[in-house]
Amino acid sequence: MARTASPWFWEERNGWYVTKDGQRHFLGGHPPDSPPPRKSKGKWNAPDSIRQRFHTLMAAPPPEKAPQSLHSSGGLTLAVLFEKCLDWCQKHRSARTYEGYVGHIQAFCDHLKTAAQMPALDLKPFHIIEWLDAHTTWGPTYRRNAITAIQRAFNWAEELGHITTNPIRKMKKPAAKRREHFITPADWEVIRNHYPEGDPFRELLEFAWESGCRPQEARHIETRHVHLDRGVIAIPPEESKGRKKWRVIRLEGRAAEIAAKRLPRATDKLFVNADGKPWTPYAMNCRFCRLQKTLGVKHFAYAFRHGFANRLLVSGADHLTVAELLGHADGTMLARVYQHLDSSDAHLRKALRRAGGSGDSEVPKS
Repeated sequence: MARTASPWFWEERNGWYVTKDGQRHFLGGHPPDSPPPRKSKGKWNAPDSIRQRFHTLMAAPPPEKAPQSLHSSGGLTLAVLFEKCLDWCQKHRSARTYEGYVGHIQAFCDHLKTAAQMPALDLKPFHIIEWLDAHTTWGPTYRRNAITAIQRAFNWAEELGHITTNPIRKMKKPAAKRREHFITPADWEVIRNHYPEGDPFRELLEFAWESGCRPQEARHIETRHVHLDRGVIAIPPEESKGRKKWRVIRLEGRAAEIAAKRLPRATDKLFVNADGKPWTPYAMNCRFCRLQKTLGVKHFAYAFRHGFANRLLVSGADHLTVAELLGHADGTMLARVYQHLDSSDAHLRKALRRAGGSGDSEVPKS
C-alpha cells in the first residue's frame, strides 16, 4: 500500500517538504513563532501555514511537460534547481558555505510562493529585488550575500548543463560594508542579565565572549574536539576555516567551566538549544532579533568576537598574540578589521608613553 504524502521537516535545512510524484517540494521554512517541529506516531506537527501550502500543492494538477527541444531547461523548476545545487553543495563544500546558501535560498523561496512551479529560466532580477525590498532591516552586506547565494545556484546549474543560460548573471550587487560594531563589557552585562543562568543561548554567547571563537566554530564544536586535560578545543585542518591548519581554541576561566559543564551531557555538538538541537545561523539570528525588541539594539554573533579582540588590544596584548588567539594566519586581518578601536586614542597614547619612558602620566588636555 502506497504511503500517504504528508509534510515532513528537514532539520539540516530548517524547512518543511513533501514528496509528490517522486519529486521533493519545498513548502517553506519553519515559522519562528510556531512550536518546535516534532514527529509523533509517524506524523509531523506542521504549522497551519505549511499545511495550507501542502494542500495547495497536492491539489494542483501536474504541470504539462514541454518537449525538450522547446524547453531549454528540460522542465526544471526553480525549486528543483535549488534542491540540486544544495545537494551538491552539501557534499562538496564546507558546512559553513552550505548553511549560508541554505538560509538565503530558503528565505527567497518563502517569499516567492511560486518557486515550486516556476520554470527556472523564468526567474528575473526583479523577483530578487522585490524579496530584498521586503526586508527593510537588511544591510548592504547581507543583501549582497543573499544575491550571491541565488546567483551561485544559477552559475552552478549552467556550469553543469542543467540550464543553457543564466537569467540573473548580470544582476548588480551592493558593495559590502564592514561591520564595525563590537560588544563592550557594558553591552555584555546587559545581554547576559537578559537570560537566566543556564540558558543554552546565554552559555553559547558567554563562550564566544570568553574565547573569541568564530560563531560557526562555536556551533560546530563536537565532543571529540574538546580536550579538558589540555585546556583546549582542537579542530582538525579539514574542518577548520581555510582547511590549512589546526584551529586551537584555548580554554580559560569561564570558557573552561562552560565546556566542562556541557561535555558530560553532550552526545555530538557541545552547544545545543533547549530542544537538544544544534544551533543554526537562522536560529541564532532569530534570537538576536528577539533581543533587539527588548534592548532596542541589534547585535550579531560576530560582534562578540570583535569585542574579544578589542578587549585584548586595549589591555596591551600585541597584535600577533591576539591574531593567534583569534585563529588568524598572521596579523594582516587583525590590522584591517580591528583598526577601529573605540578607545584607540588612549590605547595608542599609553603605548607611546611607555616607549618614551614617561610611564602612565596623563596627557595634558587642550
